[in-house]
Amino acid sequence: MTALSKRDVVEALRKTIADRLRSAAQMTADARAEATAEESRAENKYDTRATEASYLAAGQGRRLESLRTLAAWLEGLDPQARHAEVGVGALVGLTEPGRPPQWVLVGPTGGPSVEVDGQTVLLSSLASPLGEALDEAEAGDGIEVDSPRGIRRLRVDQVW
Repeated sequence: MTALSKRDVVEALRKTIADRLRSAAQMTADARAEATAEESRAENKYDTRATEASYLAAGQGRRLESLRTLAAWLEGLDPQARHAEVGVGALVGLTEPGRPPQWVLVGPTGGPSVEVDGQTVLLSSLASPLGEALDEAEAGDGIEVDSPRGIRRLRVDQVW
């Protein structure tokens, strides 16, 4: 398994989250404008456009706040920090028989995947099935993950 630069992974995630933040901020502003627009006012008691628009705006607002929280965490993450076992902030290299190596950065929440040096890195939380299986694992440990395709058996090859 070829090692990845944790610094490169963190930078790629910072850029991806920043791009998503810009997009989410625009979508949130658009949803709020729709919710308060004159055209959204109910024409009768069965007209739910304004209610639906306000639900959309609230959901977009929550998504925006979640992305801001993730961006702040990534800004504070020290890519030089090493981990002896898997926990929040660890970059983990995994292998599974018959499949290409997998990389996971453990975060406070799940998030997007990014491409770094031709390899995909997933941002996952300890609350996910994979994260629960990885929690406190060390290099050399075997883990089992219950997935929609059945039990997956993986080996933790590297922890940073």
